[in-house]
Amino acid sequence: MNHLSDYNRFLLALSLIPRVGRKKLEIIVSVLQPSVVPSSHFLESYLTRNQLMLINSFLKGAGELHAKVLAIERQLKMQHILMLNQQDAAYPYLLTQISDPPVFLFYKGDVGVLSSKQIAIVGSRNASSSGLRHSYSIAGQLVQAGFVITSGLAQGIDGAAHSGALDAGGLSIAVMGTGLGSVYPRSNQTLANRILDSGCWVSEYLPGSAPVAANFPRRNRIISGLSLGVLVVEARLKSGTLITARTALEQNREVFAIPGPIDYPGSVGCHNLISEGAKLVQSVDDIISEFNSTFVFAQTKTENVTLEPALQGLLELIDFGSMTLVELSNISGLYELDLLSMLVDLELQGFIDNDGVSIRRIM
Repeated sequence: MNHLSDYNRFLLALSLIPRVGRKKLEIIVSVLQPSVVPSSHFLESYLTRNQLMLINSFLKGAGELHAKVLAIERQLKMQHILMLNQQDAAYPYLLTQISDPPVFLFYKGDVGVLSSKQIAIVGSRNASSSGLRHSYSIAGQLVQAGFVITSGLAQGIDGAAHSGALDAGGLSIAVMGTGLGSVYPRSNQTLANRILDSGCWVSEYLPGSAPVAANFPRRNRIISGLSLGVLVVEARLKSGTLITARTALEQNREVFAIPGPIDYPGSVGCHNLISEGAKLVQSVDDIISEFNSTFVFAQTKTENVTLEPALQGLLELIDFGSMTLVELSNISGLYELDLLSMLVDLELQGFIDNDGVSIRRIM
């Protein structure tokens, strides 16, 4: 297990200083040179005298703040938790595009999965049997179409989505509203362990952070931010699920909703979302078609499939070797966010392989 970098220790120290809130931390990080611990003189413009005294002691390897950071580092190592900041190559690109991306993340498992093509599935903790069945089934079908399923590891719809993805042989990501040292709720411990076998747990909260109610709405922006789209299976009128859906809209993500009986309270949130423009979902094809209007499963694709001109032009720019999203953006002149949906189309039709880090043409 690697030790934390000096820069990650510095980020932790800043976050622990009283009254250095999330906004101030984001401002300081935004003006820093990548992965460089700044001087005390630089920080004078952003911190109060007392705050500056604390960080100065830390930078000298002394004081209470330094001891706290070392204690957190020991805890991370004991619990096999790793830390990721926005300057790291493995930090998921889609998450950098939201208005308030986490300055750092903690994770366990395969960090590469965080940069994969994801669909988030969210919904009620007290879901109906039909809602659980839909969540499980659609998750399984989506992983067979090449997506990773992201959710919040809650009881109900979340748990069914994770299980459906894993039982279909796919990957899943659990975004937690607690520290990663323990699983909440405890009843999902076995499910969480299955996710970790090949997927990933992720959280912006320090190890040991308890399941505080205020953490979960904040957590939801990460669920939607990691994903290309969010499927709402069941949601009451006032619920955290609707917060996730509306956050997804603000992040320019696709939002999908499954309708239900008009006299069932769990249908109200979905019906409201549909009336506001979310795409009504009656089958998994309604989701897949949003990312690929000419979707063809790779196993049924023939050599005569004709690509749209824009996709054909992009395909011709992709090497049979490997290249990064940044390289492809520079060559094509397209924004990276626009490229992502086009790459989904090409991969689903079997023309390219995209593991979230490198892209290569396969036919």
